[in-house]
Amino acid sequence: MLHDWPGHYCVLSYTLAGVSGDTAVLGVIPIEGNTFEPGDLFAMAGRHHASGLYGSPPEHARAAWLACTGWSARTVAKPGSLDLPDAEWSLDMVQRVTLAKPLYGHDHVAAGRFTFQDASLMEKARGLLPLSP
Repeated sequence: MLHDWPGHYCVLSYTLAGVSGDTAVLGVIPIEGNTFEPGDLFAMAGRHHASGLYGSPPEHARAAWLACTGWSARTVAKPGSLDLPDAEWSLDMVQRVTLAKPLYGHDHVAAGRFTFQDASLMEKARGLLPLSP
């Protein structure tokens, strides 16, 4: 999915992992030259006042905000989004949080930098982002 948050502009991936998709996995596709990449997704969620929407503790609120972002973008995809359900991937994990209560079928949220194992898919994903927002 292509996301444009105030001050941040990136290609964000969302997928499921674990037993029956109990872990929401979100990752920024690294793109050389993208100075608007958000970096730590949990910190970015905190800057969007996730606690005001999802309460406490702060880790739950941030994880819930990220799960909601991924779930909503998956169910209402933007034009041009890539849907690659069988693609092999890896996540350079920055943080993993267990939610205070399940949300969208997830018990956990993991976020970091996302890489498709197939280089051609990485190029396709990177191609979604023009370098000037």
